[in-house]
Amino acid sequence: MCNLVMKFQILLLFQIFFGLSYAAFSADFGNWLQEYFGEDVRKHLERADLGTTGSFGGKKSRNDVLKNQPVVFVHGVSNRAGDKMYQAAEFFRSQGYVWAELYGTTYANGDEGNPLQWASYSMQCSYVKLVRALIVAVRLYTGRAVDVVGYSMGVPVSRKAILGGRCVDTGEDLGGPLTKFIDTYIGVAGPNHGISLQVGGISIPGCVFSLLPVCNTQTGLYSGFCPSESVYLQDINQQVGYEGQNRFSIYSKADQLVGYTVCSQ
Repeated sequence: MCNLVMKFQILLLFQIFFGLSYAAFSADFGNWLQEYFGEDVRKHLERADLGTTGSFGGKKSRNDVLKNQPVVFVHGVSNRAGDKMYQAAEFFRSQGYVWAELYGTTYANGDEGNPLQWASYSMQCSYVKLVRALIVAVRLYTGRAVDVVGYSMGVPVSRKAILGGRCVDTGEDLGGPLTKFIDTYIGVAGPNHGISLQVGGISIPGCVFSLLPVCNTQTGLYSGFCPSESVYLQDINQQVGYEGQNRFSIYSKADQLVGYTVCSQ
């Protein structure tokens, strides 16, 4: 548990969250998904439509034995699995992990070549369901408790995936919490209470108005005038301790977008 946190602290220090690499599920994991959950689930989790950046992880052979607990990485807004989280997984590999222990999928479509694409995303039920499906699949595929690492918007998305219950936008019932299957949960720069822009040393709520999809009052990062929060954020924050047996949050006081605190939280 502590080693996992230390790995991420080192990762942040060396700033290797950048760059593009090849990423895809192993043939064994892809075949396993199709065998146990069907072709449609495999398609949605593998994200072959995104080419080499849609997903990663899986054993070379069904008989491979894991030495470490599997880790599910959940990317941030306008990213894909093969972007920053793949680089995070590569760092774990340098510390002795193998691809059979490292997993990621893409719950949206990345920036699609648009630097402002992040503003069009929100925390839709479809995104939550994909992340939840991957966590459950990795748990069943490996037979081990799972560690989860969320980054940026991937933090509130993964928290809801673990919490379960009804989606605030569609009313779909996701099922009960996955808490007992999660050993360690780490949230990195997660906008759990919205975002706080840093302007001249002053913290200003970044989603006071709900004009942009990312700031909408239902599934967005809306934080209004303190202590207002979107329905989604209220939903994931009304309970505590459900993310896993061990829980950690990593923030930076130098973060200009998410901020260190939002509305004193």
